Amino acid sequence: MSDINLSFKHGRTQQEASARLGEAVAEAQGRFGALVRQVDWNADRNRVHLSGAGFVVDAWVDAQEVHLVGDIPILGRLLGGPLASGLKQIVHHAFQKKPT
Repeated sequence: MSDINLSFKHGRTQQEASARLGEAVAEAQGRFGALVRQVDWNADRNRVHLSGAGFVVDAWVDAQEVHLVGDIPILGRLLGGPLASGLKQIVHHAFQKKPT
């Protein structure tokens, strides 16, 4: 089973962090589109549930941190590892400090 459990400080306002989460989800859909079947946002767009071919992932931002939690049991080692590491990479990239 490939589990994702990631939290780190985002150093942004709640609104900026929510926007970055949106960017990360869009990138994940672009990269793993064939696997991602459903994306459900909460009303404030600061929490999202992704599900698809053998996986579920929840991601959210709070006032200080971004969180990514999920299970990828069906995909196992064949695709689970690359999917988990790819999602982590996407989230880290989306929240990197960008030059102003």
